[in-house]
Amino acid sequence: MPGREFTQQERARGILEALAETSQATTTELATALETHPLTVERHCRALQRAGYVRRCTGGAYALVEADLDSSAPTPDDATVGRQRSTNPAD
Repeated sequence: MPGREFTQQERARGILEALAETSQATTTELATALETHPLTVERHCRALQRAGYVRRCTGGAYALVEADLDSSAPTPDDATVGRQRSTNPAD
């Protein structure tokens, strides 16, 4: 969505939702789906990987650690993906 600022949490949730739909995706595929820069997606995926939400697959794709994103599943909070809003214009 051009012109809209996304929070760190919104971007992380978007990545998780996209991975739930596709089972696995590359950084470029996720960036295209989320209409954002691949480096932004890569940074968020690394944070989600450290937090245990996603894993890196062969070939550099990412996949969910658990494919269940129902309402009882934990969601990334501000502590997981960073409390500050990004100041990077590419975000």
